Amino acid sequence: MTGGIMKLLIVEDDADTASFVRYVLEQERYTVKTAATAFEARGYLKSFKPDLIILDRGLPDADGLDFCRELKLLPRCAHIPVLFLSAAKSPADVVDGFNSGASDYVTKPFGFVELVARVQALLRKPGLTGMRHA
Repeated sequence: MTGGIMKLLIVEDDADTASFVRYVLEQERYTVKTAATAFEARGYLKSFKPDLIILDRGLPDADGLDFCRELKLLPRCAHIPVLFLSAAKSPADVVDGFNSGASDYVTKPFGFVELVARVQALLRKPGLTGMRHA
């Protein structure tokens, strides 16, 4: 379900991780924007309407769990699936991610093939993305 029309927002403060993830997803022909902070992501979300948000739990200006909850309370964002990409990997951490509203959770370090497969799976699920595209 790639093709350049699906838009992704990566919220990740580690520049290397954000750059690599962006590169891999752009190779799959997604339109990708990156934000290093929750503040920057909020700014993007005013005009950029992603089909999926990839979110780190450890942001410099916000707890990723709290930011995910915030997104799920906003009518324009509530339908957007959130995939956590996090070094926090205990079973309790993963459960906390899902309880905050996330649709999926991938722990660092991760394989890019798995990440792409999970992104594609989330974008295929009806009703999760509010897909507007044919």
